[in-house]
Amino acid sequence: MVMFSSLRVSADTGPERLLLTTQEWFPYQYQEEGEMKGPGVESIKCVMKALKQPYQLTMTKWDKAQLMVEVGSQHGFFLASQNAIRDTYAVFSAPIDEQKWSWVFLSDATDVGSEKFKEHVEVAALFGSNKWFWLHKQGYRVERKPRSPDALLELLLNGEVGAILANDAVIDETIKKQGVSYRAISKKRIKSNPLGVYFSRNFVEKYPQFMDSFNSSAKKCTGRGYAAIN
Repeated sequence: MVMFSSLRVSADTGPERLLLTTQEWFPYQYQEEGEMKGPGVESIKCVMKALKQPYQLTMTKWDKAQLMVEVGSQHGFFLASQNAIRDTYAVFSAPIDEQKWSWVFLSDATDVGSEKFKEHVEVAALFGSNKWFWLHKQGYRVERKPRSPDALLELLLNGEVGAILANDAVIDETIKKQGVSYRAISKKRIKSNPLGVYFSRNFVEKYPQFMDSFNSSAKKCTGRGYAAIN
C-alpha cells in the first residue's frame, strides 16, 4: 500500500518527495479501508506538515522495508528502535514514539533469564525486528522467522517455542484479536525503547540540513504517538 502527499519544500533541505517505508504493525500503523492509519502514521504526517515536505509512504514486510533503505530505493523506514546493525547504513532520528518489550509465555514458572532456559528452550520474536536481533545477541535459541504478530503468537500457543519477545501494545492487540484468554498468558516486561525513523546515510549526506529540521519538528509531534495516548 502506498500513500502520497504533495507539499512544497526547499530543494536544499529535502528531496522533491521523501520516500518512507513501514510495516503493518497494529496499533502503531495499519491499513483500514484502503487508508494508512495509526499514531505512527499521524506522527509522520505531523512532521511532514511542519517541514512542508512532500512524501510517499509505502507499507510492506519489515525485513523488506529495511532492505529497501539499505540498498537506496527508499529514504527511510519507521517506526524503528535503534540497533548497531541499522546504524551501519542509516541514521536514527529523534524519538516520535515509544515501545515496551515483554516476554510472553504460557507458564508462570517460566524463568526466561536462566542459563538453562537459554540453552534448552527455543524462543521467537518478529523476524528482522530489533527484538529478534537482541535475542540472538543475548544467546537465546532463535530459529523461527515469524513475519507477523499473529504468526508469532501462534508459535507460542502451538507449543513450538517456549516464549516470545514482543512489543506490549502489539501483542496485546493480537491476543484480543485471536480471542485468547489472558488467564493462559503470562507477561514479564524487560525494557522500554524509543521509536523513530531511520534515514539512509546516503540520504543524510545528500541533505545535511534535513535531520536537524526533522528532529526539531519530531519533538513537537511526539504527543501524537501511541505511548502518549495510552
